[in-house]
Amino acid sequence: MVAEFFNIKLYITQYMNDRLGKMDGVTFSRISSAMNNMPKSEIGKRPIFCDLGGTIGGPESHKGPQNANVMSMNFLRYRFATLNDRDMEYFEHTKTAMRATYFPWISTNIVQKLTNEPYFGQPYRMFNAGKMRIAVLGAYGGYKEEKTKQISMVNLVTSVKKWLRYVHSLENPDYVIVFVSNYLDDQHIEELKKSMEGVGILITASEVETDYSKQTSQFSTTRVHGEAVPLYHHVHNGRIMELDLRFKTRVNTFEYLGHSVAIRDKEFANLREDIEYLDLVHRYI
Repeated sequence: MVAEFFNIKLYITQYMNDRLGKMDGVTFSRISSAMNNMPKSEIGKRPIFCDLGGTIGGPESHKGPQNANVMSMNFLRYRFATLNDRDMEYFEHTKTAMRATYFPWISTNIVQKLTNEPYFGQPYRMFNAGKMRIAVLGAYGGYKEEKTKQISMVNLVTSVKKWLRYVHSLENPDYVIVFVSNYLDDQHIEELKKSMEGVGILITASEVETDYSKQTSQFSTTRVHGEAVPLYHHVHNGRIMELDLRFKTRVNTFEYLGHSVAIRDKEFANLREDIEYLDLVHRYI
């Protein structure tokens, strides 16, 4: 059997609140323009777009029939999103905005106060890449044990460990990605890494760095056989990051070969804005 090599690409945004269009930097309008020109991947599907939080949380700044940020994410066909501390700070506003989304919000440790079940439903998402099955698990990385009449924040490590076992037993994925909103310090991230089983890569969010020269530079890495997993790279210092995973098919399974990561703020910020998208949100900008 001839080995087949293929890539799976994800574009991850963060802190896109009110970044619709007609302004400098990365906007939904420029992301839409980029998507219109992206070639299909080797598996016949376009890249997966997702969000690490801070996009819909915040005081209401636009008047209209629908939340403009949610409308933008729906238009761009986002596949999933997590929530961060900004979204939780304005939770009532966030809840209202989420009702109109076409994609799931995944978080293992934001739970219903009385039942301890994930508040937003199933905290993971499955994707098919040909015959390969990929699981994406999301979690909230805030430090506060906040409580309201409806929700609680349960222990991050315990909840992620519990749901990883559930996903592996029920879905039998070939590769697992874990997304955690908010930056975790070295002590907390090491604790989280040690608790994980069967995880390919862990991505956490960070504070926004608008100075391109201070953002994490792009890099590529190859899997070293025998090294501990999960692989962890804290790289999301901008508003849009590209994660490109490389695989090879085996007779009965798939082999992870490595991945590359790049902050794409500068490239996206230089694109022209999408006229069709601007027409959709013209009343908000």
